[in-house]
Amino acid sequence: MPKLLCTAAFVCLLASPLRAADTFDPANAPHVTSVQGSRHDNSAGLGDRLTVQVQGLDRVLAAANGNCRAIVLFLNGIPIDGMPPESCDPYSGTVRYFLDRDTPNDEAWHRLLGSPRGFQRVVRVSIGAGEQFSYPTLATMKLSVIPEPEFYTFVILLAASLVLLLLLCSRTTLIRNTVPPVTGGKHPFSLARTQMAFWFFLVLCGYVFCWLITKELDTITASVLALIGIGSGTALGGALIDTNASPGAQLTAQPSQGFLRDVLGETGGGISLYRFQMFVWTFVLGIIFVSSVYAQLAMPDFNATLLGLMGISSGTYLGFKFPEKRTQDPTTPPGAAAAIESSGE
Repeated sequence: MPKLLCTAAFVCLLASPLRAADTFDPANAPHVTSVQGSRHDNSAGLGDRLTVQVQGLDRVLAAANGNCRAIVLFLNGIPIDGMPPESCDPYSGTVRYFLDRDTPNDEAWHRLLGSPRGFQRVVRVSIGAGEQFSYPTLATMKLSVIPEPEFYTFVILLAASLVLLLLLCSRTTLIRNTVPPVTGGKHPFSLARTQMAFWFFLVLCGYVFCWLITKELDTITASVLALIGIGSGTALGGALIDTNASPGAQLTAQPSQGFLRDVLGETGGGISLYRFQMFVWTFVLGIIFVSSVYAQLAMPDFNATLLGLMGISSGTYLGFKFPEKRTQDPTTPPGAAAAIESSGE
């Protein structure tokens, strides 16, 4: 008897035609028809409100169990989590959002705003009854990536700061080795102090650029802090070596021979490998730093191996500074002075 009932039910199922509601029709699915931003050019960015017009909003609410706050905004197919709607109006078919950055959607905003090529970026706008999928859409909006007035101010201040830094480096002892004294010329440039100034300027610019777009204040990572510490420690160690190289000796340094010769050259002329290694690694990590800030709007998180490599380069540099400093020979007749012809830290 049970087998007979199952067979009859199966035959009836095959004989009954499928209803239209049993099939998914993309043309009749809920979809976003238009978007209205809070700015005059119908664009919106962080801190603005966005009104989304939805065809079939009642069905979206039904899929979300009547919970308006469960309707998720999608931009370019990326769900913006942790940003529920401010309001839903099933009669007019509108959903309003306040575009805000928070911990759940921080990565999504970085993906949307990263690698900016202009002040605005066109993105597709859709919604979903959850973060798993979004409804079809043809609606787009202009997403404000970089605030224009603030960006121009940033560029002007950046250019002025760079010019001022270069002038100070060229005309003062900001990145020059002041110990021991020189005669007949300017103090030589210091590799360690140059590295210290290099990281200070890059980190400062990167921090302001990230804040300008994302309004984040906690963008400095532990690895970037370690890089600054390595640069500062190298400069401090080089200064201590220069100061305590030969107590009581009358030391003099060779005048500056130009920036590259000073930072890469060693006593007796020629380019030293350990200085060249430190210079190149600093330059390479600087390029990686700038690329990461531009593409991800975040400072890079260098791994421990890479930081260790930078530390080894700095340690090797400090170790080779000792033989660079030639002290006064105890057997030298009184009155004779030992001279240091070092190009700097």
